[in-house]
Amino acid sequence: MDGIFLTLLGEFMHRWKDNAECLGMDTNLFFDKYEEDSKIAKSVDHICQRCPVNQTCFAWGVSNKEWGVWGGVYLKDGKIDKEFNAHKSKDEWFTTWESLTMEVG
Repeated sequence: MDGIFLTLLGEFMHRWKDNAECLGMDTNLFFDKYEEDSKIAKSVDHICQRCPVNQTCFAWGVSNKEWGVWGGVYLKDGKIDKEFNAHKSKDEWFTTWESLTMEVG
């Protein structure tokens, strides 16, 4: 019974991904390509800012010590990576944090 419960719990916890703006996109855009091309990074940032689940995505990335882009922020072992977020201006950081911390209507 524990195995079934854990399977169902895992499926429930991942349902937020079904509503992600990036669903079906090339996952390399959020890892290698983001690291290599600042134009791609900025495009990905904009996708994440308008995503309805970016707060949950970011929380998942931090909580699970992920790497890559989670909620519009590049993480390394669940921590903000300064190198791969360096393309963001102060205004872009403001917009990112606003989207991650403001209550969703």
